[in-house]
Amino acid sequence: MHSSHRHRPVAVVPGAPLLVPELVGLPGDPDADRLRERVLAAGRWLGERAHTWRVVGAEPLTSVDGADGPTSGTFAGFGADVLVTTAPGAPSNDLPPSPDLPLPLLIAAWLRGSAAPSARIVAADDEAEGLLFVLDGPNTLTARAPGGHRPEDEAVFDAQVAAVTDGAPSDGLDGAWRALADAVDGRADVLYRGAPFGVGYLVATGGIGGGR
Repeated sequence: MHSSHRHRPVAVVPGAPLLVPELVGLPGDPDADRLRERVLAAGRWLGERAHTWRVVGAEPLTSVDGADGPTSGTFAGFGADVLVTTAPGAPSNDLPPSPDLPLPLLIAAWLRGSAAPSARIVAADDEAEGLLFVLDGPNTLTARAPGGHRPEDEAVFDAQVAAVTDGAPSDGLDGAWRALADAVDGRADVLYRGAPFGVGYLVATGGIGGGR
């Protein structure tokens, strides 16, 4: 990752559909509510420091606001037709939602609309004032884990968090987590860390204008 990434505000949130209230129903799950509160705080933090965001996921994201204009999406495939957009403001009925927007981009667009509605998600790195990483840790951390319980993977999540928050070595991490550690210079402030549903979730902010 280019060294200029060190000079931008950065936030990391999970790619968890349960962040969207309409997908979990009422009354809400206390763990989901607590996580959502921290994620929204990270979104507000990033929105106060950056009007344009580039989203970074575990895999490259291609369906982003670009030459063809803003992109809209829906969480219908996850159980509720919640519309989101990469453009400032609310989704427009004039813009049909894409049926195949990747989940990290859906989550980022939901966070933008919920916490920083004047922000815009962009595709080009040189247009982005801030970076939003949408990443999960291992999905094997408790008996509730969707990937089955693998206690040894707790060390993997520990290493991911330590690289992002304490400057621990990131050489053994996958590309997106290593890029995140580089972007915050290994010194992010943690808003949330846990695995309430068996998946490692980290919410943190860092980079210029934040972190330590």
